[in-house]
Amino acid sequence: MNSKFTDPEYTPQALLEFYRTNESDGSTCSLLTPMIKAKMKGMLPGQVLEVRVDDPTAKEDIFSWSRMSGHKLLALFEDEPQYLRFYLRR
Repeated sequence: MNSKFTDPEYTPQALLEFYRTNESDGSTCSLLTPMIKAKMKGMLPGQVLEVRVDDPTAKEDIFSWSRMSGHKLLALFEDEPQYLRFYLRR
């Protein structure tokens, strides 16, 4: 996908940034997905959340979480090898 994401349909109404404070091994999913769920709870149906993370393992976690939660994953961008941006629709 193109990193110049300008489609107005995907304009985020909220932002969640989750950056690791240390280089511990393992997925951030145990912390990230509850944070996404809490952020989505305060949003209206149809609104878009932009999530920025610096853990490449979050990619598979977000695919699975969005499928299980019913929130649509609109787009995923790998800005650099370790930085990801996700756009999720509530």
